[in-house]
Amino acid sequence: MKKEKEEPAYLRNMRTLRANAKYTQEEVSEKLNIQRATYCNYEQGIRLPPLDIVIRLARLYNVSVDYLLCCTSEEDIPANYRHLCASERRLLENIYSLTANSQKEVWQFIYFKKKYPS
Repeated sequence: MKKEKEEPAYLRNMRTLRANAKYTQEEVSEKLNIQRATYCNYEQGIRLPPLDIVIRLARLYNVSVDYLLCCTSEEDIPANYRHLCASERRLLENIYSLTANSQKEVWQFIYFKKKYPS
């Protein structure tokens, strides 16, 4: 008996995220500025999307690339961080890992840069 090949989880994520956003394949392909057939090939696993498309999909659905590719689950991300992109989460995590005094210095630096942009 031939064993069926299991579908990669990232394909399910692409379809689920699109369905949850109530987008058609046509709408997603327009937002990505690609042909509908090309997007269909990505969603069906016929072709792998290039990195720039993966990044644009993650931004479109407001999830991290890790989540889109199934390296993390949504449950791994604190609820108050879910709306942030991965780089914003890393920035906050780095700031919050500092001592209280160092955090204060970072916030002062940000305030300074906003007040006196170079």
